[in-house]
Amino acid sequence: MVWKDNIDKILKEERKEWGMSRKKLARLAHVDEDLIEDIETKKITNPDFYDMLSICDVLQTSVFFYILEEEKND
Repeated sequence: MVWKDNIDKILKEERKEWGMSRKKLARLAHVDEDLIEDIETKKITNPDFYDMLSICDVLQTSVFFYILEEEKND
């Protein structure tokens, strides 16, 4: 699985659209606040799938929105 290059921007935009701080998102998603910051600042470019699943659940979006689609070679 490969995450999109702009996962940092997408996550930050989604969080801000909800009017949520990093702290609130982390608390609701049951992840560390540093994780949210590290993703949004590109310190982490390959986050754990299950952490992202929890974050996406809070943001009411699909984790697959953040995953780069694989090209199919027929």
